[in-house]
Amino acid sequence: MRIAVVDFHSLANDSRVLRTAEALHRAGHQVLLVGYGPAPAGVSYRVALLPDLPSPFAIRAGILLRQAPANLLPASAHLLYWLHEGRRAARRILRGFRPEAVHANDWTTLPLALDAKARFGARIVYDSHEMAIAEYEHSLKWRLAALAHVRRIEGRGIRAADAVITVSPGIAEALAEAYPGLPRPAVIRNVPDAPLAPFRPVGERIGVLFHGLMRSNRGLEAILDSLPRWRDEFRLTLRGPAAPAYRAALEARAAALGVAHRVRFEPAVAPHEVVPRAAEADIGLCILPDSSRHNRFALPNKLFEYLAAGLAVVTSPLPDMAEIVTRHGCGALAADDAEAIARTVNGFDRPALDRMKRQALVAAEALSWNREREVLTALYDRLSRAPAP
Repeated sequence: MRIAVVDFHSLANDSRVLRTAEALHRAGHQVLLVGYGPAPAGVSYRVALLPDLPSPFAIRAGILLRQAPANLLPASAHLLYWLHEGRRAARRILRGFRPEAVHANDWTTLPLALDAKARFGARIVYDSHEMAIAEYEHSLKWRLAALAHVRRIEGRGIRAADAVITVSPGIAEALAEAYPGLPRPAVIRNVPDAPLAPFRPVGERIGVLFHGLMRSNRGLEAILDSLPRWRDEFRLTLRGPAAPAYRAALEARAAALGVAHRVRFEPAVAPHEVVPRAAEADIGLCILPDSSRHNRFALPNKLFEYLAAGLAVVTSPLPDMAEIVTRHGCGALAADDAEAIARTVNGFDRPALDRMKRQALVAAEALSWNREREVLTALYDRLSRAPAP
């Protein structure tokens, strides 16, 4: 099949999208990856880049100009969607490629897939990385400015999709509940396609890692607030991209707490370096507040990257993350609360951490990308054999 894999993020840094494109290419499909630069290095399928990724200011302005009107005029959602130059550029690319299927990553790409379906009869596979209609439901501003637009775009696209996949069992159930009549989406977890790190026993210093996008509603404030209570042998690393103002606020918070010497801020690393660099630590943190359905059912990339790196993991007691941690005995649970985080971290001794680190590698072997990839390729095999609509 000719498959357009479309994503409105930086392609080189979107691990799930790169795994998807590579898996479909290896399965014998003709793949065109469409999105923002930089382009991924060393891939053997075609890549088409869009104009520069919008600035944060342009993104916020776009929410007001293109999304807010849907509160009063729902039909405006699809019309105003095309005011974005990047989306019009992606439409031109897809019309030139004439895909037989569009792998639409997140709700923002669904109108493109609908256009290809209307023009060429393309099949739509909607890959819901997040629970779109709940992603920022903790924010009143987002509910007022964007929710109606997101619901309108996703609702139309998801009902026209030939298949829907998502990242966790909880989001799969929540989507089926939000859109009555929708078959339960298939689950393809965010498991890295990377060799497992070798086991490394805990040393004199115990490294604690958070990696990934740093922004509010990800437990970072509670993590920093817990740090003064940690035993002296623990050191924290925060690794990943952050808006300059937010990073400065975190650094100021650490300084005010008197723990600046115990925390390192590091930039993001390339996708192929994520697991090896994570393996330098001993404990991986994945602590989300239970502030939305999106958070409640999250199974983030970082959880599986920590497991592949052989880290003991500390996650929130949210259902999908907690199920993996408790089933495999590879970590502990802590609420998004400084006292709870400190109590959990201080509860680890070296023998327990070494045991959990070994169990993390066992869990990573059981939750391998090879297994998840089979779900993806089988789905496309069924689509390719199905009669044309």
